[in-house]
Amino acid sequence: MISESNLVKNLNEYLHVDEIKDDTVNGIQVDAPGPIKKIAFAVDARRDVIGEALKLRANLLVTHHGMIWNGIKRVVGKNYSLLSMLIKNDMAIYTSHLPLDIHPEIGNNVMMARLLDAEITDTFMDYKGTEVVLMAELPKPKKVSDIARSISDSLDIEPLVCFGDKSAEQIAIMTGKGGSALSQAYLEGADLLITGERTYMTYNESIDLEMPAIFAGHYATETSGIQRLMEKVEEEYDHECVWIDGFSEV
Repeated sequence: MISESNLVKNLNEYLHVDEIKDDTVNGIQVDAPGPIKKIAFAVDARRDVIGEALKLRANLLVTHHGMIWNGIKRVVGKNYSLLSMLIKNDMAIYTSHLPLDIHPEIGNNVMMARLLDAEITDTFMDYKGTEVVLMAELPKPKKVSDIARSISDSLDIEPLVCFGDKSAEQIAIMTGKGGSALSQAYLEGADLLITGERTYMTYNESIDLEMPAIFAGHYATETSGIQRLMEKVEEEYDHECVWIDGFSEV
């Protein structure tokens, strides 16, 4: 089975999937007969992505967002549709959610800090025993609108920016759906929060606190980690790897 392969065992160890508590199942979510033939990488284990992986003749799909959240109670509707696709085609799914967000080498938060040439100085905001927000320091203060432009140029997305005329040096980073970190980032002394989803409540909170925020898209802020993971697998293994872009502006 693919779950018994050296690749999966090594990924589990590298990503610390057994040590980090999460709302999803990290590691193999759906198993399949081995050996591994081709590996597809994507942000989401969505129907269209699975379909594309099948067209590419991959039998392992590695994603940041898997298909199992808080367990499966009944195999009906979406669960039946996706599971039947996978089982009928002997395709496995491997997921790394929170472990990939916070990984110190290839994590989504770390990759955002590197994009801005910011030095990581701390972590904060406990979630099930793991600190999930990075604090990073820019080499010198920079206008928030200029920081947003750098992100836009690199990720090919137009961020929503609050208080773009202010300057920032201490930056809190929580990619994806990280708006819940804004108030604590403010208390921790951050000048700016960079996150993904453009939530109504976080936008209002940013205005009330006069705390700059950049909302750069959930998908856009969480492509770097899984792409870097693909590069690492390509560097260390002989398996053919392909990237599937399931682009979303959300």
